[in-house]
Amino acid sequence: MADADDRRGDERPGSDPSAHKRPLRASDRARLRGEDGVRRDDYFGARDSDLEAAAEEAKPADGAMPAAPRTGTAPSHSPAGGPAHTPAAQSPTSDSAADSASQGFTSRRARREALAREKQSPRPQRRRGTDAAASSATPTFGDESRPTSQRTEGTAASAGTGAVPAAAAAAAAPRTGTAPGAGAASASTRDDDRPRHSRREGDAFPTIVKWTTLGTLLPGLGMIRGRSRTGWILLLGFLAAIVVVLAWVVWRSPLKAVARVAGSPTILYALAVVLAIGIIIWGLTILRSYAVLRRGHRITDLQTWLGWGLVASLVLCVGIPLGIGSAYSKVHADAIVEVFGRDGKQGVDIETLWGNQERINVFLIGRDNGDGREGTRPDTMLVASIKPHTGDTTLISVPRNLNSAMFPEGSMLAERFPEGFNAFGPQESMINAVWTWAEEYPEDVGEVPEALDPGMEATMQAVEGSLGLGLDYYASVDMQGFEDVVDAIGGVEIDVERPIPMGGGTNLNTGMKNQIYGWIDPGEQKLSGQKALWYVRSRDGSDNYDRMCRQQRMLKSTLDQVDPQELAIAYPKLAGSAGRNILTDIPQSEVSAFVELAAAIQSGVIKSAQINNDVTSTYSPDYEVLHEWVDEQITAAAPSQAEEQQAPETEETEESEATEETEESEPTEAPMPGVENDAGKCYPEGYEPGSGWPGWPGPEES
Repeated sequence: MADADDRRGDERPGSDPSAHKRPLRASDRARLRGEDGVRRDDYFGARDSDLEAAAEEAKPADGAMPAAPRTGTAPSHSPAGGPAHTPAAQSPTSDSAADSASQGFTSRRARREALAREKQSPRPQRRRGTDAAASSATPTFGDESRPTSQRTEGTAASAGTGAVPAAAAAAAAPRTGTAPGAGAASASTRDDDRPRHSRREGDAFPTIVKWTTLGTLLPGLGMIRGRSRTGWILLLGFLAAIVVVLAWVVWRSPLKAVARVAGSPTILYALAVVLAIGIIIWGLTILRSYAVLRRGHRITDLQTWLGWGLVASLVLCVGIPLGIGSAYSKVHADAIVEVFGRDGKQGVDIETLWGNQERINVFLIGRDNGDGREGTRPDTMLVASIKPHTGDTTLISVPRNLNSAMFPEGSMLAERFPEGFNAFGPQESMINAVWTWAEEYPEDVGEVPEALDPGMEATMQAVEGSLGLGLDYYASVDMQGFEDVVDAIGGVEIDVERPIPMGGGTNLNTGMKNQIYGWIDPGEQKLSGQKALWYVRSRDGSDNYDRMCRQQRMLKSTLDQVDPQELAIAYPKLAGSAGRNILTDIPQSEVSAFVELAAAIQSGVIKSAQINNDVTSTYSPDYEVLHEWVDEQITAAAPSQAEEQQAPETEETEESEATEETEESEPTEAPMPGVENDAGKCYPEGYEPGSGWPGWPGPEES
């Protein structure tokens, strides 16, 4: 910091006031800087030598009466005995010029007179006169390099030709804030010498658009460009969150991470809240980035509208996906709680749950409560025997007309029916009637878990005793739920083997035929939920084995054609339908393991197995033979029924080709009941493919 004496100039305590000089203010020093940045602090009005020469010229002749002195006191920093105190300096003819010259700075009166003269003179003359006065009263860059004595001599030489008007004009000229020579330089300002903010309207708009967009992709980046410290906090927090999530996904593996999130209502609810808050923060970040980047720039009205349109579009691009994710997370969490409940346990993965278990058996049952029936009767019964580590699955169809179902040893039902189920007589005591009987006599079923009703518990015991398999879980789906699933995935494409009637069959209560109100035409079709439901349940003119074959075919086709995109679009509706139409005893803590199991099943081998009369008589079954057959089917090395059927035909074809070339002919032997033929189609016993169907009016006209 400079000393006090330096800041105050020569005005020291006890010094002669006549020797005081006015110090330069900061604003004056700023005006004296040129475009080259060089300070010229020695320029402030006319110099003392110039003023003295002007005063000598302005002295009156000998004997002339001096002018009366002006009232007022000269400033303390005017030199004592200088020109300001001479009579000539206060002459009325040169009042403003002498006053300005004596005081060493431009007075208000002199500035007013100079402004009046500028207004009276034409613009070109005023501009030339002002430049001439400035050049005569101020040193040029060349004069700056000369000694003070030479400059004084040059000024005195010019004083003989009107030095007083020149000095007055120089003193009265307003200071424009630029150093000598700045006028020429400012007239030729180059484009590359512009300051930080653009002077031309609209030039900065492309940069604003670019950095606002980049600030949307990386929140905070646009604010950093606009020199906002908050941007660093947002950007570092966003990047840190991404790193943490990616590290957790890599540590858990992507499949296990997705399964963990999908099976935990707590995580899903938290995710829904985080995404909702993220919409607000991200949207405010976009608005703030745009405001910071616009600061100090001028843009046109059209660019203003375009800019706000861009901001609105970016907010929507961010808010819509986050909003959908938040809504889906909540819907999925609600569906899990409604279907599986909340047991308060931590989720487990597939290795922890079934690490030492070779197979798990899941009982899948389709319930049919319609058609004016009393109570509930199972319409479709399947047992999925799955190897958890490979996903290989065997689907065993249980015929609904399997008679005299057995129950596990030691159960109350086994004691009640030691020779098999016969509550409705030898012909009506089929396995699908166990549910209805158990609802009428729940006390004979025994201990029933809280999550099950007596009908489900009794049916599961009948399947366990008849097949010789222990059931680990069950899932019951109402027929309306199956229709909703098919509609959710956009339909199922399948090659319909024959005309399938929609309706028909016999009413079990009245014994009368039901009306047929529609048909599913044969050929390649994409079935809606309603038609897919009738494809698997239609029994008019058919038998149970044909129905079971169509059910397994539809199930495999559905699993193969699940489109995640279409499923995600219809997921809210599907989740709401699941709560109404699905019952299961799978605990919520094991849902994550089943998500991993479902992914394994899609990559594994699915084998079908039908219990028909070729395996054992369904009217009077031999359950020891049936148990051995089931054990063979769940073995991965054992061929499926379809493979066993195709094996003899393959051997005969190879022998015929070895002897002579013959035309390919239709196989003369009909396929086994309930088993797909070599084309993967299902036909009832005795039906000739391509022969139509009684009552079918023909294909619909497209």
